[in-house]
Amino acid sequence: MFKLSSRISRTSTVALLALGLTLSVANAAPVKTLTFADFEDGALSPSGWVVGAQHGGTTTVSADTSKNLNGSRGSLRATYPIAPGDIYAWAVYKFPESTNDIYLDFWAKMPGPKQGVKFVKIFGGYDGAGYANTTFGLDYTGADGDYGDMYQVSFGDGSAKANDTAAVINFNGSYPQWIGRSFGKANVETPQKKRFSAAEWGSDWHHFKLHVKYNSGTTAENEVADGEYFVEIDGKVYVSAKGLFNRHPSNLPIERIELLNWAQNGKEPFEVWYDDIRITTGGFLQPSAPKPPALAPAK
Repeated sequence: MFKLSSRISRTSTVALLALGLTLSVANAAPVKTLTFADFEDGALSPSGWVVGAQHGGTTTVSADTSKNLNGSRGSLRATYPIAPGDIYAWAVYKFPESTNDIYLDFWAKMPGPKQGVKFVKIFGGYDGAGYANTTFGLDYTGADGDYGDMYQVSFGDGSAKANDTAAVINFNGSYPQWIGRSFGKANVETPQKKRFSAAEWGSDWHHFKLHVKYNSGTTAENEVADGEYFVEIDGKVYVSAKGLFNRHPSNLPIERIELLNWAQNGKEPFEVWYDDIRITTGGFLQPSAPKPPALAPAK
C-alpha cells in the first residue's frame, strides 16, 4: 500500500487507479472492491455471483455490441413475462465477510416497456426471528400511470426484529415522517424533489450509485442512529440521508445483494439490463464521474 499525500493530482490518481491500486488519502478508510462484474467473458454467473431465472423469465449475457454498454462484449439481460407476481430472475452476490456498510455502482437500462421490479435489494442475515432489509425498487403499482419509475428507498426503522419496508424515504421529499423513529433527528435530503420517472428511462443506459450503511449497536442501550442511504442517478443526487435507525440491534449484518428479483402486477413483458456492477466497502471507487452511454449506430 502506498502512503499518499492528500494533495495528489487528478492525473496521478487516475494513473494509480489504472494500475489497480487503492488510494488511502488522509485518514480515510481504503476503498476495497469486493466484486466487479462486467460480463466481458460471457459468463452468466461471475465469480461470487449466482444468476438465474424461473417461471418464464430468462437471464442471458448479450453478445450484441450494438445493445451492450459502450459496445462491450457482454451485458446482463433479464426478461420478465406477464404474470401476477413472483421472482422471475435474480442476480445474487453473497458477501464473503460480515459488513454493515456497502457501496454499489452500476449501469442499468429498461429499453422496452417499463414495469415494476425490486431492482436492487439488500438482505441482512436471517436468524430465524428477523432481518434488516433495504429495497431500491421500481414501482409496480402504476401510481400516476408511471410503472417502472424509481421513487423511494424502503427499509425498517428497527422497532422490531423484522425490518423490511415499514419505513421509506420518498425521492420527492413527501411524508418525511415515514422514516420512522429517527424522524426529527436524522438529516434527510432529497435534492431533486421528484421521482426518476419511467419516461426518463427511455431506451438508454443509466448510471446508479447506491450507499447503504446500517446503524450501529448491539443492544437497545448502545444502539446509535448512524445509518445512511445515498442514491445518485446519472450524476444527480436523489437521496442523501444520515442519522437513521434502519436495523434492530439484534439483526445480523448484511448478507447479500440481489438484483432483479420479484416482479408483480405486470401489464406486459419487459427487460432489465445491468453492466459494470461494482460493490465496494470504504467508499465509491474514484474517479466516479459516469462515462457516457454508447451512441446508437448510424442508420
